[in-house]
Amino acid sequence: MNTYTLDPALREQFKQRSNWRGAASVAKDYSLMVAAFALPIAWPHPVAWVMAILMLCGVHVGLAILTHETAHKSLFANAKINDWVGQYLCALPNFNNMPMYRAYHMAHHRLAGTKDDPDRIMVDRYPVSKANLRRKLLRDLSGQSGIKFLIGIVAMSAGYWKFQQNGVVEKLAYDRPQTFVDYVRRFINNGGAVSIAWQFAIWAPLYALGHGWLYLLWALAFLIPFPLTMRIRVLADHGAIHDPDSTNPLLHARSTSANWLEKLLFAPHHEHYHLEHHLMPSCPHWNLPKLHAVLMKDGVIPEANQASGMIEVLRRVTR
Repeated sequence: MNTYTLDPALREQFKQRSNWRGAASVAKDYSLMVAAFALPIAWPHPVAWVMAILMLCGVHVGLAILTHETAHKSLFANAKINDWVGQYLCALPNFNNMPMYRAYHMAHHRLAGTKDDPDRIMVDRYPVSKANLRRKLLRDLSGQSGIKFLIGIVAMSAGYWKFQQNGVVEKLAYDRPQTFVDYVRRFINNGGAVSIAWQFAIWAPLYALGHGWLYLLWALAFLIPFPLTMRIRVLADHGAIHDPDSTNPLLHARSTSANWLEKLLFAPHHEHYHLEHHLMPSCPHWNLPKLHAVLMKDGVIPEANQASGMIEVLRRVTR
């Protein structure tokens, strides 16, 4: 397939950024957080706790997607606001670091469709057996993946391991031996203290209302469903696609439909239009549905790189 060329006028239209729409996207996630905690306060029942955990998982995923969006400098028209919000309101509440993520993620886009793509290792062995995938998902559901992820992201912020989000562990080398204080200082300089402060900022209002223990729902959402949904999202984006060795985004990424629950847990902020994002990384997320409609009209998305939902994705990545 030849490289598809989007109409220049449409490209210009689709890449327009907006401060107010960027602010609305961030406000949506924080409103969902408030609603998630309000539910079990108003209705103290185990069902409400489970619902709150799923909603808070949606917040974690949403903030991760907005961190990704700000890494592409596409969430806000103002570059300084984009980077500040991306770091302090999106990345750090999840113990992430937007500038470090940006450096890593740009390599993924630059090298997508090649063996050097740093994210390639996460999907290269798919499709796998159902038993293999089941073991991975059970590790996520048991909290093992979440604990490993938390340890990894803290160690990477401290400069102990190289920052990468593909599961590869690579210890950094320094000119002189590093002490515990060196790592702590680097963790603080990379925003780690702000990440910890965010946890207190979430817990404190709950404690003031007499429900401080509800912070555990935020932590559980991060440790259990969040890694599970992120794994499935990665598979939806690039797992078992038409041609992983093509540098053409129409061939090495997927566009997936999503219902309301999938949009909450796997694909907030139109993340399921991942092929569209690779074709035009500068396109803000609110314009991805419009870009998708144009590509469908032009008939350029291979059937192999379209999926009707996450269940179909799981079918495709298993054999």
